[in-house]
Amino acid sequence: MGTHSRRRFLELAGAGTAVALAGCSSGPSDAEGADTSTTETETTETDEETTEDASNDITMSSVFHFSEGDDHQKHAVANVANLLNDDSTDTETIALVANGVGVKLLSTDSTQAETVKSLAKKGVKFKACHNSMNKLNYTKEDLLEGVEVVPAGVGELTKLQAKEGYAYIKTP
Repeated sequence: MGTHSRRRFLELAGAGTAVALAGCSSGPSDAEGADTSTTETETTETDEETTEDASNDITMSSVFHFSEGDDHQKHAVANVANLLNDDSTDTETIALVANGVGVKLLSTDSTQAETVKSLAKKGVKFKACHNSMNKLNYTKEDLLEGVEVVPAGVGELTKLQAKEGYAYIKTP
């Protein structure tokens, strides 16, 4: 669970505790049906404020997975650019992991080489699967400048999602 997820859990747990405690006062008036609507209303308002405040603090990281051929390269980089340019989504890190024939997107032979370079200058991380590079007879020199080689694309996708909390997006 990432830092933001833990914080959100604790906020909600705290709100849930307040609701539970509000209904647990000692005294005969509770048993006789005393009005507790004020307490419930206050708790609801607090829950709404907590939800709103927490969503404003969240920054996200996303990883795009690309494993398609040349015909889909333009669509893949357009998806990355769209997320990067979306002012309503606060992203901390955007990465694209390419495996299979998708590695060609990150090569000097890419139909989208200039767009990849431009996105890299804006902070997008590009990662190529070493296993796929071997199958395609690619070396590090065949890749665009700044592309990171990872041992296995699927392993990198797993690590980014499980250990670093990246959202997964499959791009064509």
